Amino acid sequence: MSKGNSKKKYYILMHCALFMLSFSGVFAKLAAQSEWFTVKWVLLYGMMFLILGIYALVWQRILKGLPLTVAFSNKAVTLFWGMVWGAIIFGEHITLRMIIGAAIIFAGIIIISTEETGEEEGKEARLE
Repeated sequence: MSKGNSKKKYYILMHCALFMLSFSGVFAKLAAQSEWFTVKWVLLYGMMFLILGIYALVWQRILKGLPLTVAFSNKAVTLFWGMVWGAIIFGEHITLRMIIGAAIIFAGIIIISTEETGEEEGKEARLE
């Protein structure tokens, strides 16, 4: 597998993991709205911990294939998913400020991700 395809695989895996991570917040909020120590409360918090556990294992795999700065900067995408789930599941309103904030975050992600790629290409060129 070429280095480019391997990197794409890690990016796809990372965003699938971050998408999954965003659901931990949904389960936590649903559990917080439930009565304490009921079966529903235990199941919802159990799902949250299950998601967090699976995510932690996948995250370790991702860190083997991507630079730490890129991986952590992309983690902010969960804010976007939080807004989406808030609107769809909890009926929350998405405001213009929230959209502007998400746009700023995504601009940062793009800048850091493309900057990291440019640095790696420069290192490869110097090694040749």
